[in-house]
Amino acid sequence: MVGLLQLPYELLAMIFGGLDAQGFSALRLTSKYAKLATLPAFISRYFQTRYIMLSRLSLEKLVEIARHPDFGPAVKTLELCTDHFVEFPDSYFHIARHEGDILLAIEEGRYPPAALVGSIDDAHLSGQEEDQSPGEEGRETDEESVSSQDSYEAPLDKVAYTSLWEEQKHIIMSGLAQAYITQALISLPNIEAVVISNMHRPWGALALGRQTGLPPTNALDDYEEVPFLGEVLRITLTAIATSSAALSSLAITAGVLSREAIAPDTLRPSESHFQYYKNLPPSLTELTLNVSAEATRGAEDRWADDLSAFIGVFRQLTQLDLVITPVYSGLRVDRLKELAPKLQIPNLQCLGLYTAYCSVQYLGAFIVRHKATLQSVTLVRVGVSGGIGHWRSLFALIRNHLPRLELSIKLCTAGRLALLCRAEHENGEEFEDSFDVGGSYEAWTTAIEMIETR
Repeated sequence: MVGLLQLPYELLAMIFGGLDAQGFSALRLTSKYAKLATLPAFISRYFQTRYIMLSRLSLEKLVEIARHPDFGPAVKTLELCTDHFVEFPDSYFHIARHEGDILLAIEEGRYPPAALVGSIDDAHLSGQEEDQSPGEEGRETDEESVSSQDSYEAPLDKVAYTSLWEEQKHIIMSGLAQAYITQALISLPNIEAVVISNMHRPWGALALGRQTGLPPTNALDDYEEVPFLGEVLRITLTAIATSSAALSSLAITAGVLSREAIAPDTLRPSESHFQYYKNLPPSLTELTLNVSAEATRGAEDRWADDLSAFIGVFRQLTQLDLVITPVYSGLRVDRLKELAPKLQIPNLQCLGLYTAYCSVQYLGAFIVRHKATLQSVTLVRVGVSGGIGHWRSLFALIRNHLPRLELSIKLCTAGRLALLCRAEHENGEEFEDSFDVGGSYEAWTTAIEMIETR
């Protein structure tokens, strides 16, 4: 019988690809042959997306990977995480949430990590083991032992923490952070997307946490964090414009909780940066934004102006996915009423609108105004103020002006009632809260007759 490690690399990659993170890492430590045999699977698994933070440790590692002949070409997505140090750390309220880690833990059959500091799972560091560095032998990353939990029970080392906070401030103010990211984008030949998020744990965060006794936080709901997020946005966009990287997608999704969602005035660039962002690559055609329906105090009247100004920077945009997170107090604010008349996207083909509350009048007007280019619209958890008649009027408007449009409806409401579509199945008539409409005049007419609310 042929031994396992004597099988062709292609078969080994398929077999090993099914292992969880701990098993995969343990296997790679068994022998040089196993390490070499699993290299393609390792690269595919852990290097397509790289998670970093604005720390010297994380940024230097990014540049090192970008220049690596095996790892660099594998990177397709660069995710800048909002993990950072603060001037006045409080271990009781110092939160580091990583919902992406929780989802991955569930997928891999592991116990989901806790959300608060003191119990952060690092069992699957996504190839981001804390001592990883391209080595001479196999030009590989160095996988250390991977524990199921990493506890921060040590007291806060204020000197070490302050030193890292000052270093973070220095690399931001000096332009080093921007230089690191620019160099990485230049060196990554197949980079396609950049993401700004607080969903995942960045490389280096756990090592820094062990060094100080308190890991960096990714919370964005305090006055101290807002300027930091603004710096992350400025550095990222400037690096993209400077590098001329052939990106196709930018996603700004930081703010996993409603009170953390980004206010549009944080997005709006200064006049000098606004001019510089005209150098953003023309290949950048997809934009995803998670913004708060609530404005920062003092910027309430500029909500739509600030958001439309930022979106307007992306001149070649063909796809826009816009998440308008409801106001934390639960009040429903129709921001589309202000935004729709100001927003004109000449090449828009695909529109996604999520968790928004709006009137059909302004949503319909926006869709019709882009009828020359618009091909599909996705509405998820969108609520309209009126009853079922409002949805029917929207369907009729689209049918009369651009019947070939494809519309996807998911979990939408009318007057707080669920929007449903009647459908015939083997077991009789059923009602679906997620359905597709469009493609022809007749399809829209049928949909108008079949929708209702309950």
